Amino acid sequence: MEHTFSSLDREKLLKELASKELDLLVIGGGITGAGIALDAQSRGITTGLIEMQDFGAGTSSRSTKLVHGGLRYLKQFEIKLVAEVGKERAIVYENAPHVTTPEWMLLPMIEGGTFGKLATSIGLKVYDFLAGVKKSERRFMLNRKETLAKEPLLRKDKLKGGGVYVEYKTDDARLTLEVVKAAVERGSIAVNYTKAEELIYEDGKVIGIKAVDVLTGKSHIIRAKKVVNAAGPWVDTLREMDRSKKGKYLYLTKGVHIVVDQSRFPLQQAVYFDTEEDGRMMFAIPRDGKTYVGTTDTYYNDDLVNPRMTVEDRDYIIEAVNFMFPDVMLTAEDVESCWSGLRPLIHEEGKNASEISRKDEIFFSKTGLISIAGGKLTGYRKMAERIINIVAKELGNTHPCTQKNKN
Repeated sequence: MEHTFSSLDREKLLKELASKELDLLVIGGGITGAGIALDAQSRGITTGLIEMQDFGAGTSSRSTKLVHGGLRYLKQFEIKLVAEVGKERAIVYENAPHVTTPEWMLLPMIEGGTFGKLATSIGLKVYDFLAGVKKSERRFMLNRKETLAKEPLLRKDKLKGGGVYVEYKTDDARLTLEVVKAAVERGSIAVNYTKAEELIYEDGKVIGIKAVDVLTGKSHIIRAKKVVNAAGPWVDTLREMDRSKKGKYLYLTKGVHIVVDQSRFPLQQAVYFDTEEDGRMMFAIPRDGKTYVGTTDTYYNDDLVNPRMTVEDRDYIIEAVNFMFPDVMLTAEDVESCWSGLRPLIHEEGKNASEISRKDEIFFSKTGLISIAGGKLTGYRKMAERIINIVAKELGNTHPCTQKNKN
């Protein structure tokens, strides 16, 4: 059955959700929840999706706007993660070429920096191999003069050369909406501004939720054979509601980006560079007359809906820019805007924010609630496939994932 994707039909769609038992209800309308709904509905699993804000309003609209393979995770020997999300870049691009475009990245080699000449050459070659990069987009190396020709603003005193490789630039919020729309086109019901206020149980098993229409205050009971919690930074909120938050838990980190007019930061080339303070890697990307730079990666324990940039966040990024591009001499007054997003990572004892794995993890509750957290924008399709393989098996559905093909 076809459904509309219009705010004008929200009340009708909510009533439809409440009028029958779904095979699957997905809580969370970011890229992960959207991908799960699309995969499920494509396999003939009757699916509903609710989001308490607008679709993609949280982490999925506050990323670095890149479908990228995580080159820096090679340093942490996350070989499997790099291989998986690296290959996923091409699939996301093939599925959504209208919102995803190749972006050549320059990785400068700086004396005393994270990547030396040999490490850069080998690292990028391994990256190409793991990610299955096509021949026309494989890395190439530059000497000092060629690197400066690519990006004259780079610091000259410590520059040794550079490597060039491909990532993919995207509009993260629009990509999320495209995936939601694709799920709806296949028959899923997706409604925003609808909050899961209470889980409903029968014989100790979760069989649905009490949902509240945030815009009207009306409550609806939505029943489903399976419920998946894909609420991003709110995953543990629902696990607490379910009394199943045990063992591993979320470790939220904040990522801040700043935006500067290109008249003040006339970057010619997207650059992936070291920070002087702590050796983190950061992106500087020219786009539509602006240059944006990010991101920070710090522990966060505050308002989940509206994470804010602090003075410390801003100054950290400005100092990083001025170290790598000293002629720019950015100041706080140059920052036109910013955005801040939260990463729902999995807590790992003894590791700081930058060292914690970006791998996704699935949590199973005795009540039947399935939760998923972690992961990256790039890997949303594989995360969805893993979840729906589990759901499909429990529902007796034998249809394979079809989302390797174009949406």
